[in-house]
Amino acid sequence: MSILSAILMAIAILAIGLAAYSVFMAKRREEAARTAAERSEMIKNEFVAMVSHELRTPLTSIAGFAAMLIDSWETLDPAEVTEFLSIVNSQSEHLSDLVEDILVIPRIETGRLPLDPEDVDLSQLAHRVNDVTFPPGMGKEASVAIPGGVRVRADARRVQQVLRNLAENAKKFGGDQILIEGAFLGDHYLVVVSDNGTGVPDEEVSRIFQQFEQIAEGNQRIGSGTGLGLPIARELARAMGGDVWYERRFPMGSRFCFTIPIAPPPAAFQEKPTEETTSPERAPRF
Repeated sequence: MSILSAILMAIAILAIGLAAYSVFMAKRREEAARTAAERSEMIKNEFVAMVSHELRTPLTSIAGFAAMLIDSWETLDPAEVTEFLSIVNSQSEHLSDLVEDILVIPRIETGRLPLDPEDVDLSQLAHRVNDVTFPPGMGKEASVAIPGGVRVRADARRVQQVLRNLAENAKKFGGDQILIEGAFLGDHYLVVVSDNGTGVPDEEVSRIFQQFEQIAEGNQRIGSGTGLGLPIARELARAMGGDVWYERRFPMGSRFCFTIPIAPPPAAFQEKPTEETTSPERAPRF
């Protein structure tokens, strides 16, 4: 075989190899795209199912107590009427909060979330969240240890949304002892929602602030929910110049920490911090 023939044969083999490699990579990309599409469809279906369940729960409660009030209005004593109306009101607020969580996602992702900073009484907001999240008779109670007079400059509606999401998380996944407490931390005010539950497994900590994610044991999710509460809480806190992070509570349980500037400059409502803030040394121990 001449040198020219050998060169041509080598070129032909190389061309065949490159063509085969291109076909192989195209199939890999096609498989990856199909897998991504299937996962996206699975996440969408799971999200729709979770949202349907979460919306149905307060709707069922509202409809049930409203029907009881209509059917038995003349026989109920005033205390029972007040109790039923209180439950209907709290469930209506819960339903409104769920809808707000769903609507706020695209605003956060596009950077078009309007914020209206004002002087906020943090203690008053915390007590209101506590009253709505832990109504009498539900089997779980939370204590609020934020002194009156603590005021921050923030968007009251969004601060309440952060507190409510952290409280709801503690209600669903925590134990029977839940505490909402606070302390000054430099130029921020720190709010800690702690519980005596099982805590978050170490291998799950990196996922709890991802949208639609919920911790699981084996193949079973723990508790219920849309998987939006914690991610939204963190993004809202960061939009206001603060942050939300998780710490393990010893000997058992969880501590979800929320900081908000005491008197932030206007730029704090426009720029998000990019650094991760998950160090357990940042928050003082109560």
